[in-house]
Amino acid sequence: MSTTTTFVTRSADPHIAKLLEVVLPDLQAVEERIQQEISSPVRTIWSLGGHVLSSGGKRLRPALVCLSAYATGLPVDRNRLIPLAAAAELMHTATLIHDDVVDNTTTRRGRPTASALFGNGVTVLTGDYLLAKAMNLLAEDGDIAIIRTISQIAIEISEGEVLQMIHTSDASISEQTYFDIIRKKTAVFIQGCCRAGALVAGAPEPVVDALSRYGYHIGMAFQIADDLLDYIGNPARMGKPVGNDLREGKFTLPLIIALRESTPTDRERLLQMIEAPVKDGEIQQVVEIIRRYDGFAQTQAIAAHHARQAMEALGSLPPSTIRESLTALCDYIVEREV
Repeated sequence: MSTTTTFVTRSADPHIAKLLEVVLPDLQAVEERIQQEISSPVRTIWSLGGHVLSSGGKRLRPALVCLSAYATGLPVDRNRLIPLAAAAELMHTATLIHDDVVDNTTTRRGRPTASALFGNGVTVLTGDYLLAKAMNLLAEDGDIAIIRTISQIAIEISEGEVLQMIHTSDASISEQTYFDIIRKKTAVFIQGCCRAGALVAGAPEPVVDALSRYGYHIGMAFQIADDLLDYIGNPARMGKPVGNDLREGKFTLPLIIALRESTPTDRERLLQMIEAPVKDGEIQQVVEIIRRYDGFAQTQAIAAHHARQAMEALGSLPPSTIRESLTALCDYIVEREV
């Protein structure tokens, strides 16, 4: 199977793949570099890494490294760009592997997780291996500004994971705490990818800052929309059941809003359902209460607000097909129906 076929057919979302066609040659090169990096004389590492990386991810993070670099309108050294974009995907994959172990997740995108197939011990250590490979690519590049950017991502993600774990099944979680979690776990990562792309191109600081702002807001919009779709998306296409976050004790924005806005009676009903392990038959009842108090509509509006701020950040960039792709991504993230 060719690299092109691998990327296009295994992409988790054909609409994302269409938006990213402008950097498809770069993403093909990233795939090739990732395959080189996961190669190991320890065959289990290669098998496990290959299993996770072939599961249909969007490759959004390496794509944004590339898009941000080209969006500056400056010459870009692909010999630096491709390894750094590959490092972003390796780091992302490592976090997914660790997440599945922590959350005891058995399926992702409709396939068994690595931990379900290989066991937790080997899976955690392979995640560490992929993270080390990512850091090695950064070290080989040697740009201290990029190393600092990606290192900060690793710190923030770790903090976000711990913060989320502390607030698992916490019905008193505030909107601000929720926003702190998704900022650390998702938005800072995507912001860093955009910043790294601008830095690779040698962009001036105002352009680096603009792309960083874009990445932050697109990251917030992406995660908020994802949390919305966990309740109202198509489970067959998402590869997970409706309400999966709730089953794992993750109280996301739609539910937080409903708990805040609901009458004492409905709030008590919600608390009764979510304080014990949520049964399949209760998920739809939770969805109905959230909808009654505009939890989904308000969540959608907040995601759209971040998407608009992301678009505004692009205003200082030179017009190009790359900038159009970044703008179209803003629209898609808040309008998608999974």
